[in-house]
Amino acid sequence: MLSSEHLTRDLGRRTASGGFIALSAQALILLTQFGYMALMARLLQPDDFGLVAMAASVTAFVGVFADLGLSMVTIQRKEVDHDTTSALFFVNLAVGFALMPLVWLTAPVATWLFNDPRVFNLVLVLAIAIPITAAGAQHKALLIRNMRWMSLHGVNLGSLLCGFAVGIAMAWGGDFKYWSLAAATLTTALVGTIGQWVLSPWRPTKVADWKNARSAIGFGINYSGSQFTNYINRQSDNVLVGWKSGPHELGFYTRAYALFMLPVTLVSGPIGSVIIPMLSRLQTQPDKWARTYLSAMRLTLMINTILCILITINAQEIVAIAYGEEWSKSGTILMILSLSLITSVSGQFGGWMLVSVGRVRELFVFSVFSSLIRFASFLFAIQWGAFGVAVAWSITSWVFTPALWLYATRNTELRFKDHLKAAAPFFSAYIVVVALFHVGTSFAVLSLLAEGGLVLKSAIAVVVYGVFVVAPYRFAGPMLGDMRLFLDKDVHSEDVKH
Repeated sequence: MLSSEHLTRDLGRRTASGGFIALSAQALILLTQFGYMALMARLLQPDDFGLVAMAASVTAFVGVFADLGLSMVTIQRKEVDHDTTSALFFVNLAVGFALMPLVWLTAPVATWLFNDPRVFNLVLVLAIAIPITAAGAQHKALLIRNMRWMSLHGVNLGSLLCGFAVGIAMAWGGDFKYWSLAAATLTTALVGTIGQWVLSPWRPTKVADWKNARSAIGFGINYSGSQFTNYINRQSDNVLVGWKSGPHELGFYTRAYALFMLPVTLVSGPIGSVIIPMLSRLQTQPDKWARTYLSAMRLTLMINTILCILITINAQEIVAIAYGEEWSKSGTILMILSLSLITSVSGQFGGWMLVSVGRVRELFVFSVFSSLIRFASFLFAIQWGAFGVAVAWSITSWVFTPALWLYATRNTELRFKDHLKAAAPFFSAYIVVVALFHVGTSFAVLSLLAEGGLVLKSAIAVVVYGVFVVAPYRFAGPMLGDMRLFLDKDVHSEDVKH
């Protein structure tokens, strides 16, 4: 269960199958989430979503430390023994139970900050999910380490379905309002942890030697620090919008943001979950590591770019379909946010690089600076409400992504220009197609196309993307090489050329 040496003999195929399973499972999960949120948006009010977002921003603020990055230790390290894993499990559990009452103590502060007494009880209830999730952290990490993709994604999907069923039943069958969303969150966490214990045969035992665990905890703390600053990036906008404008406007903002994150949750997240373990196994072979990284980057961008385009040009239509016409304000916010979709997706690649080779302290340092700058931009932009914050997010994303690539390539086999060369066709296609629909409307023919509705606009975008990105031989050659890398029985250094 703890050894991963046998996985390197068939690493390419395992990663390919893992990627396919992850993408398929994520597609099912997103379809389920889309249906769930579409139904809940019609059963609840924006205030309900805003209130839960307020409380969740507080619990997530503390809960991000519950894992201490120790799951990534289990996934990333070349060798890990039973004693170390048991130690990490008990540390996870202890921290989880210690943080829950700490969150309870912050409930009065959250109530004062958001000026809404309903937040108090929501914080108390949502905090229960912290130790529940911590109890399954190492079991989940071992499923990932051993590339047991079917088990992992089966648990994810099953726990969501159970949570959604509880949430819908409470919202439909009774007047529980925002409590139905909180109940769905707790149910998902509980069922997920139970499923991870059932499907992972590993069980913790008494720790005989804490020596290896100490160094592992050091790695985890740095990784946890980067995750915390990433939380600042992802949640400070919610906090400021909720503080300045209240739950009603925050409800519109969070629903737009949920759709904005679709390319990340559908493609980049699942691919990252299988690529980081693969790159970690190759960290002692720099040439193979670099070629595998670039292949994963190009394939991820190939899929994600068209999703980014479709969301950007159809923002209002997507919101109307998902939530209804009364949520049109979310459509405007989504349109602004989506202008940075391609950079938000691509920013994760630098994280893949740094984590896979154990340079988590550098990731933490970069995360601190980027979070401070972004928070300052939010503070300035909040005077224009949710719309101003969305603009600030888009502008900073276009700055941070290339900066992270440049920072991460130091002392590696990769160069910054390798990133630019790999990303150029996709970024160019995104800019050209989006400009075609947003700027080109001043021309009569293009104006008619832009007003043709979601189906017509999407069809035109797909055709343009295919002709100018996928079809040309200059990309088709590398693309076939990238795909072959993940289909070969072994990963060979000569399989994919720069």
